[in-house]
Amino acid sequence: MPEATLRFVHITDTHISADPNYGRDEQHGSPAVAARALVTTVNALPFQPDFILHTGDVAFDPDEASYQLAAEIFRPLKAPLYYLPGNHDSGEMLQRIVIEREPVLPCDDEFEVNGVQIITVDSNQPFEMDQPNSRIADAQIERLNRIAASNDSRPLLVATHHNVLPIGAPWWDRYMRMQNGEAFHMALLPARERLLGVLHGHVHMNVQIMRDGIAYIAGQSPWFSLHCAPDQQETKFDIQALPGFNVISIVGRQMFVRQHTFTL
Repeated sequence: MPEATLRFVHITDTHISADPNYGRDEQHGSPAVAARALVTTVNALPFQPDFILHTGDVAFDPDEASYQLAAEIFRPLKAPLYYLPGNHDSGEMLQRIVIEREPVLPCDDEFEVNGVQIITVDSNQPFEMDQPNSRIADAQIERLNRIAASNDSRPLLVATHHNVLPIGAPWWDRYMRMQNGEAFHMALLPARERLLGVLHGHVHMNVQIMRDGIAYIAGQSPWFSLHCAPDQQETKFDIQALPGFNVISIVGRQMFVRQHTFTL
């Protein structure tokens, strides 16, 4: 295979809490224990990632001590780390405590690595406690459309937290997804020829969706996993799934996604 243009790690949904008993059970330990194992596993990969992308739910809920712990846990990672807020996050706290920058909301970003354009979309604005779904602002849709319709020839990656399209589980698609995800998808259509894919978290499982030539790729949580079935009407935990993350390699205009797992 030709040499990769770009290789990075996609992590998501760490749900770190400063409370050592939060979420602890015999199967998973606590989210902090899982996040430390994640860091060890990523640092042991047989290559140096160009960067690491965290697509949200860094903390279990907005809590300063939990973000301080998250910053301490992720500090040993050997590659630059980019963050998106999830529905359990405060974008303000995440930026101020973990990213260590003056907060800007929505926490949208754009950067380039090795000639690849990466666009992040904060799907968690405005933040509402215990509100699992989202509806991104019209201005964010307009931004996506402006980027997609530009004459830019660089390969493009887009990242957000919530799942943009339905995943086929009624309970999830009613209450959890991006409510104006169809508008998000339509805004990206002009960039189909250069768009490598859309990365997201939120669903706590490996899910890939292809529509109109655009790939939507979810990451596994390192803490706990969920089931998704077409007739499912309530949350079901997948106690057999291993914690994991994605390693993504881009070779020219082709993207390879490898799902890695580890044990606690």
